[in-house]
Amino acid sequence: MNLLNKKIIKYPIIILASVILLFIFFDKLIMPWVVSAEEIIVPDVVGSDKISAIEELKKIGLHPIEQGPKYDENVPKDHVIFQTPRQGATVKIGRRVYLYISGGEPLIKMPQLLGKTVRDAKITVERLGLEIDTLINVRSEFPAKTVVEQSRKEGEFLSKGEAVTLKISIGPQIGMVRVPNLIAKSLSEAERILRELSLKIGKRTYLSSPNLLPNTIIDQYPGEDKLVSYGDSVDVVITQSR
Repeated sequence: MNLLNKKIIKYPIIILASVILLFIFFDKLIMPWVVSAEEIIVPDVVGSDKISAIEELKKIGLHPIEQGPKYDENVPKDHVIFQTPRQGATVKIGRRVYLYISGGEPLIKMPQLLGKTVRDAKITVERLGLEIDTLINVRSEFPAKTVVEQSRKEGEFLSKGEAVTLKISIGPQIGMVRVPNLIAKSLSEAERILRELSLKIGKRTYLSSPNLLPNTIIDQYPGEDKLVSYGDSVDVVITQSR
């Protein structure tokens, strides 16, 4: 028999012998240990705080594993909501027991309140289960009775019942006025509008425009709605004929 034939016969014999040895090892050592391992009854830890539940399971040889948190307003935070295997199941020592832990009441995402009226802000906050504890009045260029600042940022997660402080505009400082829109108005009309607000035309810049009538305002500074003092000037850009 040549060398090649000997190798062909040798390899299957080695593989077969390995399989037989593995079977004997599993049958004589592993299976008896599995079969003879002590069995215990899984206790009920649902409703217990997680530290007590983990300690109780470890004492009897089980292996607790935390899952969650799962938000549930009916189960206190850090208490067990559910377990698997359930109470009363017969298992081997060392078996894993999964504990689903409560995160308490669901968290609430803080909404954007800036620019809302006080009434709308209160409705929004109360519907979400939050509270407004303080309203602070401040001078602001925002319209009166609107929210200009909130103590908790938009998108921040809060617990139910947490309080929010709001700063509320009472309007601009006394002696201030908002600049009107002068664009597309004639120079004479713009002067009249500003005069009624105790303002006046300031620097005049002229530009040629083939499409607009002469003395039409095409730009202004400060822009519309900016706060200025009584008596201030508004610079304008005015069309002129070629």
